[in-house]
Amino acid sequence: MKLTPHRTGPPERTDKRSMVATLLFGLIFLGFVEESPLETDVVLYHGLWRSVFVVFAPLFTSLPGISISPWQILLFVLVPFCLRTSGTIQQRSREMHRAIFVSVVCIAVTFLWGLARGGSAYFAYYQVWHFMAALLIAYLLMSAMRTERDLVSLGKIVVLAALIRATLCIYFFWTYLYGKPLPLGDYVTNHDDSMLWVVATLILLIWAVLKGGRGTWTIAGLGVPSMLYAMVLNNRRIAWVELLLAALLTYFLMGAGPLRSRINRWAIRASPVALIYIVAGLGSDSAVFAPVHALMTTGSNYDASSLTRLEEDRNLLHTLFDIGNPILGTGWGRPYDKLESYYSNYAPGWILYLYTPHNSLLGLAVFSGLVGVIGIWGVVTMGAYLAARGYRASTDLVPRAAGLAALCSLAAYSAHCYGDIGLQSFAGALIFGAALATAGKVAAWGEALPSAHTAPTQAEDGHPQPVPRFAYRNGMTPQRHYEPSSPKPGPSAGNDVTRKPGRAPMRRPSR
Repeated sequence: MKLTPHRTGPPERTDKRSMVATLLFGLIFLGFVEESPLETDVVLYHGLWRSVFVVFAPLFTSLPGISISPWQILLFVLVPFCLRTSGTIQQRSREMHRAIFVSVVCIAVTFLWGLARGGSAYFAYYQVWHFMAALLIAYLLMSAMRTERDLVSLGKIVVLAALIRATLCIYFFWTYLYGKPLPLGDYVTNHDDSMLWVVATLILLIWAVLKGGRGTWTIAGLGVPSMLYAMVLNNRRIAWVELLLAALLTYFLMGAGPLRSRINRWAIRASPVALIYIVAGLGSDSAVFAPVHALMTTGSNYDASSLTRLEEDRNLLHTLFDIGNPILGTGWGRPYDKLESYYSNYAPGWILYLYTPHNSLLGLAVFSGLVGVIGIWGVVTMGAYLAARGYRASTDLVPRAAGLAALCSLAAYSAHCYGDIGLQSFAGALIFGAALATAGKVAAWGEALPSAHTAPTQAEDGHPQPVPRFAYRNGMTPQRHYEPSSPKPGPSAGNDVTRKPGRAPMRRPSR
């Protein structure tokens, strides 16, 4: 598949960030750190405590009569400004725009199909609005982000929000839960924080591995352990599965080279310690071995949570093959048929569980059929392809790190959708939208590199001028990697080594 170079271009040579991008970054950050009031959410922090970020709750509370929050309204207000901006900045990936458009159309078709079959518009809206918000965020970010500086800012926002949530999780556990005779729940904060911590951990590690340096590794060494500890306290198995999946994906995408060789050497050195850790974790219930417990019990036939998921999957498959339409599914707004209910008996107050199965990918197939699997979910595969393409094509550090982080974020989001109601995750939608936008930007910028070739011009002395081999600009550094188009020069006087194009002449060492 070939990207369209005529619709792409190198980043603009400007240090100014657009006001639209700043507002979008602010909305995304608030979406990560906001907290609902105690009276509306008794799950977060076990309903015992709220931090200072509860002051932003009114922005995320649905307005009476329209069931839309002020945060959503602010997002819609930015649409015309981004539409005007996208028409003047040729740094877009037309392939990503097409994938988003196809996904939206397929959602609308299956939405109407569900309503025609007697589905509920309210439940259908709840099923798809997070995914639709992610697509809108992706489109707006692709239009608003202009330079590498914007990608760096987006990554900093994710990491900062993850550190804040991790700090609050650790504080609440040691202040309100540790040593108290209270029945502890399955998690400390909520499901959504797991994906946020995984993605932030990946961003710090990818940046440290690609950039290197003592300062970069120091930041990663301070931030990553705090988020790993928060994942241990939150006790969500899916977090460790996402982290392992993304790490393996990163390793294989890097390809052969000095970096992978260095990783292999460190892996060989650490393998005895890892083996001892795994063996010790198999016979211990300590929280120190939480990753081992999570990976060993995932999909187990003896774990109550896994048995509940398996029973739910059987109900979904029954609905898909016996009731639904293979092309359009049952339609959004219709519940799946609950044939078995030995394990999957949830609280009576949770009326949405028949519309929001834990396996969101199988639920997508049930509710929207092949149209959903190919048309709606196709934007994820397109984003993964563009992220990998941008990572391989880019020559600068920031786009390469951003492309790799975007690909890993999409992998983590897919794993979350497979195992833990990912389609209805608000934080997951924010991460998903940011990953799609990043993939589209780095692919467009990466494809602009070979298209920047220009014809050689004649100088006054008749010799052709150097032609830029790569014309990638980040707004702060000039073009580099120049390659002269003149014939290879012969040996110079006093030097018996032929000079290669683009390199300084080699000299004999003095005796």
